Amino acid sequence: MKTKLFIIATIVLFCGQNLLYCQNGWKYLSGLSDQYLWKVYAQTPDTVYVAGLSSYSNGQGLIAKSTDGGSNWAKTVIATNNLLTDITFYNKSIGFTIGKKGVILKTTNSGTDWQLKTSGTTHNLNAIALSRLNNIWAVGDSGVVIHSADEGETWQKVNLQLTTNLNDIAFKKDTGYIAGNSGLLYKTINAGILWNKEIISNTILDPVQDCKSLSMTEHNIYILCGYDYGMGYNMISKKNSTTWQSNVSMSTSFAFVNDSVGYSVYEDITTGSSGYIFRVFNTLNSGKSWSVVYDNVVNGMETQHSDICIVNDTVKYIVSGGAILKSTPSTLITALNEELTYKNIGITIFQSLSQDALIVKSNSQQVALVELFNVSGNKVLCKKTDAKLTETSVDISHFPLGVYLAKVTFNDKTQTVYKWIKQ
Repeated sequence: MKTKLFIIATIVLFCGQNLLYCQNGWKYLSGLSDQYLWKVYAQTPDTVYVAGLSSYSNGQGLIAKSTDGGSNWAKTVIATNNLLTDITFYNKSIGFTIGKKGVILKTTNSGTDWQLKTSGTTHNLNAIALSRLNNIWAVGDSGVVIHSADEGETWQKVNLQLTTNLNDIAFKKDTGYIAGNSGLLYKTINAGILWNKEIISNTILDPVQDCKSLSMTEHNIYILCGYDYGMGYNMISKKNSTTWQSNVSMSTSFAFVNDSVGYSVYEDITTGSSGYIFRVFNTLNSGKSWSVVYDNVVNGMETQHSDICIVNDTVKYIVSGGAILKSTPSTLITALNEELTYKNIGITIFQSLSQDALIVKSNSQQVALVELFNVSGNKVLCKKTDAKLTETSVDISHFPLGVYLAKVTFNDKTQTVYKWIKQ
């Protein structure tokens, strides 16, 4: 199929040279740098919870909450020396967190107080998920599966006759998956009444690989698989209940916004530095290809573990060690979403016959700069032009399919933004 270009809308913005993007919309949040952060859960763009340990060594269980988008944090230290490994909420009031050695805690007042519940196991618990308040599941090491049918007050073991470590569990309505070491993957389509083993071809998933993390969308299921965190992971997926396929990825965590758009995080030790590389990738085509949207060196101890949470399809929170990274929609995306009044200034954008270049042509104004952004507002290309010309072209042959924005700056500092689809 030939690549097609569709122009959606035009916006004219009058701004000075200082109105440029800063760090592609990503920024670090302060306030928890001394803690060991493991899991992040955002209820809204402003209300976010983080679970982990109060310090890297000899710490106690930690739950931190922010109601202002991460500017300030209220910390709750749990009277246990166990790392808290997952946190989730049913609504704004009722939530659960789990941890090492079978720890389960519940809140009914938005995290103000947490009550310790009896899990019935001393094995490490690694993930918790719920399809309804009377159908809550948690999984952990040594094949442990526990279930609660009374809003998390009591828990019973479910014997699936498993012995390998179970790393993640996820539900979308009544369909759920359990992922574990040695290629283990179980599926239910009736809210957990019956679990069946998923058979995946050895050409797609090496049986000795561990299934580490799950992400479910409306029609697809994505699984992060690999041998060891230090080597990174690859991703496999099943779309519309068809067959499993392998996708390109190298990360320690990931999350999908919808069937097409996803984000992944990768960490690696830097040579001769006290920090580590922290890199965020974005895909617009269900993981067929990924582009870097954030790349920086983070000071501190590399954990080779990270977690990402996306709320309202736009705001993203990432935790890694003592670092919290947040991305919000850029001013460009916000302007489009607010449906500003469009103004035609006599400019056209079209694709070359060879399908590998985007042509920008103005009827009268001289083009000074062309910038391309993905749907998250991350800049993916910037080209300065001869300010005397009214026409220029940019190479888009390497861009994956998806939605983009082209911002054109003219010689008189006026700007226009086009939203277009490459498909």
